Amino acid sequence: MKIKSDNFLTSLKNNNSYKIVLLHGPNHGLVNLLYNKTIDVLSIDLNDPFSVSKVDGNDFKENPTILNDSISTFSMGKDKRIVLLDLTYITINKTVENIILNTIKENNNDYLLLIKANNLGSKNDLVKFIENLDYGFLVPCYEENSNNVKIDISRLFNKYGFNFSTDFIFILSTKFNPDTLINLTELKKLESFLIDNENITEESILTLITDNIDLNFNKIIQLCTSGKIKESLFYLDKIYENSSSAINITRLFMKHFKIIEKILLKVENGSNLSETINNTRPPIFFKDRPLLTTQCKLWSLKKINLIFKRLIEIELKCKSSIYPDKILISQFILSTALMAKNSART
Repeated sequence: MKIKSDNFLTSLKNNNSYKIVLLHGPNHGLVNLLYNKTIDVLSIDLNDPFSVSKVDGNDFKENPTILNDSISTFSMGKDKRIVLLDLTYITINKTVENIILNTIKENNNDYLLLIKANNLGSKNDLVKFIENLDYGFLVPCYEENSNNVKIDISRLFNKYGFNFSTDFIFILSTKFNPDTLINLTELKKLESFLIDNENITEESILTLITDNIDLNFNKIIQLCTSGKIKESLFYLDKIYENSSSAINITRLFMKHFKIIEKILLKVENGSNLSETINNTRPPIFFKDRPLLTTQCKLWSLKKINLIFKRLIEIELKCKSSIYPDKILISQFILSTALMAKNSART
């Protein structure tokens, strides 16, 4: 069944018959937030290998039977088997989709499969299947609603006795992010600023929040692959310390370049660029299509192959723990953005 993200945790507590939960959508922060809260609500012990299996998307692609093996394994404890499937950093093609569907359909064991993924689109077969399941929860995580942000800001001002105009609250809300998790961080920072502080002005609040417009790795990836050297390095420096691991960043880059590669291969075979982007599956968010079109014109299949080799090398170096992660990522972003910038000049 399809359920709104706002109602998901309540439904989770009140319904014990579910076996599958799929959290997906363009709001990566909300996906991760609900994923972690699900683990807390269900008291899942991530360190218990006898009851819990964690399946990484890349491992799953390399070894498709790992999902079925994990679900088929009986729990050594009294609780049902828990399988955590992280598809965040991979592209879910038809092969991956069918393996998951066949595994779900064929397995009748007592288990809970918790999946987190990026935006899959309403026409995705996995999405449609879980939406129609009586024992499944489908939770789309859409980008943060600006009205919700304004409400949260207003509540904070009211809580600490500050009275600002509706126009100012609107202007301030535009400084926030489509990502829920980033917004929560900013709201906490704003609250700390308001506590026991009598010298509050509109200007000081705007200064506090200004540097946090769209601060997420998707923005860094978009800037980097578009040849914006200074901007991509600036945003990396702003959010790196509170971000995901360097390995996750390389996988996000890998996923983005896989999308560009997929489009370029079709164009090379005679397809129209705009039509290919519009018909790409999983679907490209309509606001991202113009920028992706530009990026496809900056990159060639030969250059993308070079990028893949560099990303694999960086991930191996990060895993060795010998090299400083941030320097590796910074160097990669610098060289990649420079390649895109030089392509734009030719």
